[in-house]
Amino acid sequence: MRPTVASNRHKLTGKTVCFAAESLCCREATLVSRQLAEELASEAGLRPVDRVTRQLDILVVADPHTMSAKACKARDYGTRIMAEQAFWRAIGIEVH
Repeated sequence: MRPTVASNRHKLTGKTVCFAAESLCCREATLVSRQLAEELASEAGLRPVDRVTRQLDILVVADPHTMSAKACKARDYGTRIMAEQAFWRAIGIEVH
């Protein structure tokens, strides 16, 4: 059985999240800025942070294959990396 958005959102509540770069997604015909991304994540019960540390739970990236400094550090730490489309879907935010 496929998990629901509500159950996915609940699983992410309280987790720390960092956004690796500017979003490639749009919401209501506007590119999702880092500030908006952090606000939406906070509203969904996550805790946005600015950098990748060993305590980070999720790094959100536009391209899951990126070799950015944040992504490389997250991989070294074993941090979960999520493509932004999957992240927004998991917390119930519609983007394009």
